This record gives sequence, structure tokens and C-alpha cells, in this order.
Amino acid sequence: MLDMQKTVLIIDDRERLCESLGASLRERGYRFISAYNGTSALESLAKERVDVVLLDIRLGDENGLGLLPKMLKQNPSLPVVVITGYGTLEIAVESIKLGAFDYLQKPVRIDKLLKVLENALKLSGLEEENRRLRSTAHGIPIVAESAAMRDLLARAARLASSDLPILIYGESGSGKELVAGYIHENSSRASMTMQTVNCAAFPESLLDNELFGHERGAFTGATSVFRGVFERSQRTTLFLDEIGDMQIGIQAKILRAIQNKEIRRLGGSETIAIDLRFIAATNKNLDAEIAAGKFRSDLLYRLNTATIIVPPLRDRPEDIIPLARHFLREAGVPGPQNSKRFDAETESILAAYDWPGNIRELKSAVFYAATISMDQSILPSDLPIMATKKGGTPEIGSIRESFEKSLIQRKLLEAGGNKRRAAESLSMSRATLYNKLHKYGLLDG
Repeated sequence: MLDMQKTVLIIDDRERLCESLGASLRERGYRFISAYNGTSALESLAKERVDVVLLDIRLGDENGLGLLPKMLKQNPSLPVVVITGYGTLEIAVESIKLGAFDYLQKPVRIDKLLKVLENALKLSGLEEENRRLRSTAHGIPIVAESAAMRDLLARAARLASSDLPILIYGESGSGKELVAGYIHENSSRASMTMQTVNCAAFPESLLDNELFGHERGAFTGATSVFRGVFERSQRTTLFLDEIGDMQIGIQAKILRAIQNKEIRRLGGSETIAIDLRFIAATNKNLDAEIAAGKFRSDLLYRLNTATIIVPPLRDRPEDIIPLARHFLREAGVPGPQNSKRFDAETESILAAYDWPGNIRELKSAVFYAATISMDQSILPSDLPIMATKKGGTPEIGSIRESFEKSLIQRKLLEAGGNKRRAAESLSMSRATLYNKLHKYGLLDG
């Protein structure tokens, strides 16, 4: 038996063969699900956690080879074992080029199949561990138990391979900087340290100087040359957090820097070429800011070539307890008390609370509870008073929905009403887009 039951998706248009092969796998500790055509296979992958796929190239009128790229696009690390008939060796070799893990010729011997499955799962396990290690930034894991976060990380990983500017939306404390760090760590610029500027932390004059630097004598007290963060970000990623709080005068300079890939220090006449990747984040509805004259529409169009929306913690409750347990381990003190754990009632309370302050509030609550708890078991009475109230009051949930709706409307307009192109622009599946169109009352007719 396996240490942890693994799921095999068998894709074959012959139902009896699927059942026979599945029964053999079940006897050896595997769980199996069947799909008899490409559509049902992709639906199964979207709904269930699948560890390995057995794909018959001949699916009635369908060509399984055409299904392979679609599955790998949906889950790039999924091991797919192709099953071929006699005389299709060339097709099997082609499937390896397309990303299949291995191939088996019919009739399939169960001992050979089990060995191939074992090797596929070993490789998959190594890749999963690598993703887990790379899904951590600033000591906080990007927990992806929820479907929403798994989808977000998959899209972020795909975007990491390009140098496109990215705009990340999300409430305060939801993990926008962690997502930016994840993108950077999975990019070709990962060997360099990501540079971060919180635009809300600087008044306009100081932010201008922090970003662009200054020449000696540019203003009173400028006794030497200062290299701004743009220069310090050469060959790495520049993360501009809370860009919605940036004054409109500096926005014009940011726009020119992105367009021309060059900057000029304050008080200087020389242009300096820059080589960096821009990621920006905001908790504001930038469409509303544009309408109010507080944000430049041309800068938004430059920044949101690709967009990611980080869901608030209340919208991904599956992640609350794994995150809380991580923070509890992080809060451990030396000695026998470092093995503290939540009792069942405490976890129920944590899972039921809405966490309007998101991950930041959860971490503070766990550290507080770990500090005042007198026992190894953390009880409800150890939690901060707000966390014990069932259901919090979201502070800016309506804002998130507002800018998500605006974003979808704009992308649909830019795509001329073409929902497939709009979904691609939003980096979401068409099914997700249709769900959101229904949610916001945007469906035609």
C-alpha cells in the first residue's frame, strides 16, 4: 500500500477497460477516476486533485495527443503516461516531446505500469516539494489549500517567465507582497534581491527622490549623488506597493520610465537606462481613482498588462488553519512549550472568523495567543477578543468586488465583448469569468 493514497485519472473511451485497469490499481492502493473523452478529462482535472494521468492516444474520434497540451497547460507539473497501440511508436515519441512523462505499449503489463507510476509520482513529489519551498516569501508561506490560491499561484508561475508589468489587486494584509515575491523568485531575475517601495509611506517629495535619486546640488543638503530605487533595481524586480496612493505628478514619471526604460535623477540632465521588471499592487479601485482624477488611465493601462487579484482570507477559508498552524510554529519559544497546538474548538473559532485584517491579522492573533497561553494547548480564551466573535465585518470587501467588476467590464470592452479573449487577458478560465459575470449581473440578456 502507498503511504498516502494517490489518484490516477484513466482516460480511455472504452469504459470496461477503464474499470478493469482501475480495479487492478485499486488492489494496489491507488484511487482511480475515469474519463471517456477530452471534455470530461479536463473537467475532472479542474474539479479533483489528480496525481498522475494514464492517457490512451486513441479516444474514439478524438486524438489524445491533442488533449495532452491542454492538460499540461491546466497543470504544467502533472505527469502524463501515454498508452499506445501497436505501430504507434512514432506518435508515442512525439508525445514525449509534447511533455508526456513516459509511454506504454498495449497490451499494458501491470508490473510495468506500476513501475512507471512509481517513477512518475517520485518526480511529481520532488516538483511539489520544490514548489512548496519556492512558495515562501518573507517567512510567510503562500498557502494554497484553496482552489482560488492554487489557481492564483499557477497563473503567477506562468507570468513569472515573462517580463510583463503586473498589477496585483487585494485588500490590506492579504499577501500582495508575498505574491510579488513568489513571481520574482520564480523568474529569471531571482538571483537578485527584489526591491520594494511602499508608495503610501512617503510624502510626494521624498517618494520622488527615493525612486529617481538626485544629483549633487539638486537641492539644499544634496551633498552627494544618490542612486534611487530605479537604479538600485537593475536586473531585478521593482515592487511598487500601494501604487494607488502615489501622487499624480510622480505617476507621469513612472509612466515614462516604463515606456522608455530610462530615468533621470533629480537635478540631472543625463538619462540612465534601466533594466528591471515592474510589479505594482494596490488595495484601491483604480478605475474609481481615475474617475476622481487621482490616477492616470495611461499608467493603469501600462501596469495592468497582466493582473492578479489576491482573494481575502475570508474567501479562502481552507487556508486559515494551515496558515495559523504555520504561525504557531513560527511563534514557538525555546523549550518544551514550543510544541503548542490549537485545540479543536479554537480551530473552529479561527476558521469561522472573517479576518478583515487578513493574513496580517491572523498572524498577530496567533502570536498573541502563543504568548499568553499557559499550556501547550491553545484554548479559545487565549485568542484576542475580536477573533472570538463569529463572523467579522469586512472592512473593504465591497471595494474589492467593485474594482473586480470594473476590471472585468474594462477587459470585456477592450476585447470587443469576446469572453474568451477577456478571460485570457484576466488570466482566468472562461468558466470562472462566466461565474463572475453572473455574480455581478453582467451576463448578456
